This record gives sequence, structure tokens and C-alpha cells, in this order.
Amino acid sequence: MQVPNSFKLALLKQMLLGFQLSAVSSNSMSFHERKNAIKLSADAAMVFARGSTRWTRGLVASLSKNRNNEDLLRGILGKKYERLSLPCCNSWKIPRSRKILKRCLGLCSRRKKATGTQHDVKSSSTLARRLVKKRIQVLKKLLPGGDSMEGFSLLDQTLDYAVSLKAQVDVMRRLLKISKASNLNK
Repeated sequence: MQVPNSFKLALLKQMLLGFQLSAVSSNSMSFHERKNAIKLSADAAMVFARGSTRWTRGLVASLSKNRNNEDLLRGILGKKYERLSLPCCNSWKIPRSRKILKRCLGLCSRRKKATGTQHDVKSSSTLARRLVKKRIQVLKKLLPGGDSMEGFSLLDQTLDYAVSLKAQVDVMRRLLKISKASNLNK
């Protein structure tokens, strides 16, 4: 999936603004402080460039937990900060998907299996269902705001988040190349 150049440009602009606001180039910062400021600037810039999605709201919520980050977030996100820090209207879980799942599982459990091979199929499908459930739980933990998502919306938001992270890495690599080239020319 290809990321538009407009997204990368907005990401770069906001990332540089974040670097400027957090004074990343200052010599008074320790290595750990500088690393955290760069990460915060990159995440806030990604939220700004992407706009309002469930994972961006989750990321803003997790970044806002630390009061020290609030000023930098307000500086990078501007007016979007207030809107993104509000709870998402779609954050409730869809009850009907659980109903469908329970109905499907209920039908599967009601079926009587006569032969041993059919019993093996039932146990393997149960095992597969457990594996999928575990992987979905891990995915929910990895995705900002993933706790409130189910099924296809979780997969859709995960794909969107992964594409945005890839764009963030591309922009940061280009910044590093430019920085190295400018240091060589001095």
C-alpha cells in the first residue's frame, strides 16, 4: 500500500515543528530526554498528518497521560488536540458481532459428531479459534486504542497504523540522510 506524498510532507512539517518546540538540538538535553522528545514529536506529527481515526485518538490519549507532553502536543496538533483528545463516538463495542459469534459457536457445539474423524475436526477448529482469539488480543494491545475495537475495524485500523508507521520511518530515514550529508559538507 502506497502512502501519498502529501501525508509524508505533512508528517515532515509537523515533525520538524516538534523538534523545534522540544529543542531537540539543544546540548543541555540528555540522550534519554532527546530520544523521548524525538519519539513524541514523531508520534504527534503522525497523528496530525493522519487525522482523526480510532488509533490516532488512542495514541493522543496515551501520550496525554504524561502532563509534560501536553504542551508539545498542543503546539504540534494545534486545534486538532482538543478534538482528538475527546473520547471517540465509535469506541463502543459492537454487540451484534458477539451475538453472531455466539450463535455460530452455539450451532457448532450443538451438532453431534458421529465418527472420530469429525471429532478431530471439531477439536482442531476449536484450537484454531483459540489461536485466532489470542492473536486478536495481542493485536489489540499493540494498536493504540485497540481495546475498543473488534473484528474488521481492528484489522482495518491496524493496516492503517502500519502504513502510517512505515511512512514515519521513511521520513525519519530521509531526515537522517539529509543530516549526515549536511554534516559531511561542513
